[in-house]
Amino acid sequence: MSGYDLSRFAINQITTPKWSMPQAIEGYVSQGIPGIAVWRNFLDDHGVEATARHLRDAGMWVASLCTSAWVNETDPARLRAAIDTNKRILDQAAAIGAPCVVMVVGGLPAGSKDLGAQRARIHDALVELAPYARSVGVKLGLEPLHPMYCGDRSAMNLITECNDTIDALGDEATSLVADVYHCWWDPAFERELRRAGPKRIQTFHYCDWLVPTRNLRDRGMVGDGVIDLPRIRGWLDDIGYDGPFELELFSEIDWWERDPAETVRIAIERCGPLVAPRK
Repeated sequence: MSGYDLSRFAINQITTPKWSMPQAIEGYVSQGIPGIAVWRNFLDDHGVEATARHLRDAGMWVASLCTSAWVNETDPARLRAAIDTNKRILDQAAAIGAPCVVMVVGGLPAGSKDLGAQRARIHDALVELAPYARSVGVKLGLEPLHPMYCGDRSAMNLITECNDTIDALGDEATSLVADVYHCWWDPAFERELRRAGPKRIQTFHYCDWLVPTRNLRDRGMVGDGVIDLPRIRGWLDDIGYDGPFELELFSEIDWWERDPAETVRIAIERCGPLVAPRK
């Protein structure tokens, strides 16, 4: 074992996409990692009941379920279908013990340049989903995505915006999913983490920003980039955050090509000092 206290550490499944759900569960546990952030494609492949049973048997806790269905449809019937899909995803999260669904809500609809309309569409969808989230005991995990994703993946891009939405919809239905990759550059990052406080932050994502970044799925392993991760961990300690830390690593030309067991081993070495509980 690593010698680090990994009790707050989870691997996000997108970090090891070569592994199926059973392989990921067993692979993480075998190296002493007790937490997992589940991705829906792996969940669907293995089945919700089988996954829930496997997680219980392995003694693993779930940090989050990734990700929501996009709500970037201009056709009312298709938008309604997307909202209904998100309700089913919330049900899945409840079944596997995930405290939140990470909301990746879609960028501009096909053929549209109306960013304001899409942001209004996102807000309205969250307003509608919030009561359902409360009813099943799973929060809408609002994750601001880096602005480079605004055109396609998500038009919810600022941590300030996410905190404002949580203020409006309430802590019982919504929470903050903060990711260093998406927020490290933002002058408001520290201020908004402090504004959120320890209870609003549902889970916290680690990785690193490479220079140069070669494509949109070229994140760095912790320690390989330019983000001052110890300083950010210090902010979280200052506000008393005691929730999960996830490694979420999109890396199609590097880490995704490696043996997942090697990736997990190196992740423990790099993340260990940044995930240990406060002393």
